[in-house]
Amino acid sequence: MTVVAGAVAAGVTVASAQVPAGDSLLSRGRWNEAGSAYGRAEGGPDSLRARLGQARLLELRGRRDEARRIYAAMIATYNRGGSFGAPELTAIGAAAERLSVWEPQYARDALRLYDLAAGRETSDPEPRLRAAALLLARYNGAEAGAAYADVRRRWPGNARALLGMAEVRRFLGTGDPVALAESSLAADPDLEAAHVFLARLRLETDDVAGAAREADRALARNPRSRDALAVRAALAFLRGENAAFDAVDRAIVADDPRAADHLVQAADAAARVRRYDAAVQLAARAVGRDSAAWRGWALLGVNRMRLGDIAGGRAALAVALRGDPFDLWTKNTLDLLDTLQRFPETASPRFRLVMDGRESALLALYFVPLAEEAYDSLTARYGIRPATPIRVEVFPSHADFSVRTVGLAGIGALGACFGPVIVMDSPSARDRGQFNWGSTLWHEIAHTFHLALSDNRVPRWLTEGLAVLEERRARPSWGEAVSPGFLRAWAADSLPKLSRLNEGFIRPASGEMLAHAYLLASLAAEYLESVNGAAIMPRILAAYGRGLDTRDMVRQVLGTDPDTLDARFDVWMRERYRRQLTDLDAFAHTLPSLAGARARAQRGDTAGAIAELAALTREDEAAYDANLELAGLLDAAGRRGDALAALERAVYISPLDPALHDRLAAHYAGLGRHGDLVRERRAVIALGPADRAGAWYRLAQAQAGAGQPVEARRSVLRALEVAPGYADAQDLLLRLTEGRP
Repeated sequence: MTVVAGAVAAGVTVASAQVPAGDSLLSRGRWNEAGSAYGRAEGGPDSLRARLGQARLLELRGRRDEARRIYAAMIATYNRGGSFGAPELTAIGAAAERLSVWEPQYARDALRLYDLAAGRETSDPEPRLRAAALLLARYNGAEAGAAYADVRRRWPGNARALLGMAEVRRFLGTGDPVALAESSLAADPDLEAAHVFLARLRLETDDVAGAAREADRALARNPRSRDALAVRAALAFLRGENAAFDAVDRAIVADDPRAADHLVQAADAAARVRRYDAAVQLAARAVGRDSAAWRGWALLGVNRMRLGDIAGGRAALAVALRGDPFDLWTKNTLDLLDTLQRFPETASPRFRLVMDGRESALLALYFVPLAEEAYDSLTARYGIRPATPIRVEVFPSHADFSVRTVGLAGIGALGACFGPVIVMDSPSARDRGQFNWGSTLWHEIAHTFHLALSDNRVPRWLTEGLAVLEERRARPSWGEAVSPGFLRAWAADSLPKLSRLNEGFIRPASGEMLAHAYLLASLAAEYLESVNGAAIMPRILAAYGRGLDTRDMVRQVLGTDPDTLDARFDVWMRERYRRQLTDLDAFAHTLPSLAGARARAQRGDTAGAIAELAALTREDEAAYDANLELAGLLDAAGRRGDALAALERAVYISPLDPALHDRLAAHYAGLGRHGDLVRERRAVIALGPADRAGAWYRLAQAQAGAGQPVEARRSVLRALEVAPGYADAQDLLLRLTEGRP
């Protein structure tokens, strides 16, 4: 028992002990007693700190206006001048921080007051800890981390500093925060905030039991802990326990009818597991209850956008930014919407493609047929038809795509699916050869089916694994190939077991480990189908849709237990990759390369060069240069069909080179594939060729050959607008006018 808690228990009424006693009682949920302790300190040397405590109590009871008047009065006291010690400055800073919820400019005043207090107090870390927490709350992770590190240097065992550094690590995504959070509890086992933080971390990794355990530890000390109760509410929501959720809500509302933070946290939890409809509903409830729930407004806005309600999303985000102008995620997203609204739409039977106007004429030629093909293929596989139209936003700036997805630039992904909305990089967003836009689009459309069939409850490991597997089914060259690095990681047991694959996606140790998780998940999906048949996947997805977690799904659908499943998958993997695992170094040396193919070609070994390039393009879906060189060698060898296939693979990597379309056009013309020839001639025009008249004339020729005389006439007239004296175009126009071939 602490000295203060012991004094309170003994009934000590020493004036200097009242505020610490009140704080201790408040942290244990004993509000009435805390209020009495603060009241006894009023008028004494700790009066400002007591008033802060009283105001916090009023807020917890929903009496926000009264609390704001106290905070404002504390600021007025400071502004009138006088001598204030570090504890008083810290209390006034805390009042300013609370006022910043409604009047954001007070956040800077709070930081200044905390800094003043820290300058006058060298033995108490409180003002420095509060400053660090405020910096993090205002999205300044770098400075918050430095501030917490400074506290740790001065007070090495400070539990709150350790916890703060864990929170910064999570905010910045710079490593696993669990160990730091656990070390904070080792320093102070009663630290409520650490239990709550760990509960949230457990929740993110689907460790429901662990999250509940940590929340209960916090509640054992403070039964009124809003943050711990919020975790309990999120847990109840994720489990589909509506009665339990309502019970938590009633318990909180009994104290504060306007309490909304638990609804906000539940909305955030819903969005994390792709339950975007529920996130919108919960966030709307939150802001309806507390109009100053700025995080709720932000969640409402971003999740409306994820569901395709762009106007509604913008309106909610504008409210969020007015209330919290420090929220960089919201500001970035609103800025992006100014760009997005200028993008034209291209409609197809089941899709609405939203693309930069400078690229839409070109990209639509390829995106539309591939998207429609994917929809048909996946409908046949999964037996459902997700609601249409599906909105596909394609960004020529990777930073814009990143902002659309998570609110900040820097995300490593290529695409994201929210169900009715897909967002992805344009081929122009990355250097040529860095990714395959075709497999990315197919991958994201697959997610739409998985989300629809599972009522948006599919865990990430399964939807990512299935989507990569669908890539491999769509085209032989698509989908990540097994590498020596992946097999080394698997053989070293550094990848999660099948039954715990979600862990590989939540907080991977590196980008390489995340890539390994995608590949491993696709192999797990392939294994499950190989053992149980193709019909197993719709059954698994439907089971998740009924609310089952992975352990229960394994038992009820697969008829086994997680440990047995893991062992059987392990055997399957070892058998499948037995040859490669026998000698990984030898396997690495047999991998094809562009340099190796070129060396063979220089030695005159054309057959060897073709074989190596063919192997490379089968294993690397983004091997643009290799496909072009392979096409050239195959053409020279008279293998025109194989050459065309290589060129067609290249288009799915990058359609931005006019020379590629000219080569494709020549092949299609030779094969009499007039429709494809017309598309390639349109592609050249969309790329803005130097010879515009010639490009329009060649399009007109292709259209005439395809039996499109009206379109051909329009195109030849465009050629003549550019070059009125173009004799070949004049001759073609005459033949079209006269109806001659």
